[in-house]
Amino acid sequence: MVFVAGWVFEDNVVQFLGHVSRYIGYRFDDLDEAALAGALERTDDESTDGWFSYPLRGTPPLTASLARAVGGSVVSIRVEGDIDPVLAARIETLLDLL
Repeated sequence: MVFVAGWVFEDNVVQFLGHVSRYIGYRFDDLDEAALAGALERTDDESTDGWFSYPLRGTPPLTASLARAVGGSVVSIRVEGDIDPVLAARIETLLDLL
C-alpha cells in the first residue's frame, strides 16, 4: 500500500478528488460531492480518529482520507492504494497546484 499526502484549500477538495478520479477511471459525480458536504465539518487533522475516508472505486481503487486543519481553511489529504510512480506524480502535482 502506497500513499501520497498533502493539503489543498477547502474550496478545491471536490476539484482535487474529481481529477484523481479521472486518473483512475472513476466517475466522480454529484452524489460523491454530496457525501463530502457535511463530512468535512466534523473532521480534525490533529486527531488520529478525526479523519473522513472516502473510496474512489477506479483502477486502481484508492481511498482518500480528509481532515480540516483546525482554525484554517485547508484540508489535509492522504490518498492510499496501489499507486504507481506515474499516478503518485500526478497526485503530488495536483496537491502542489490546488
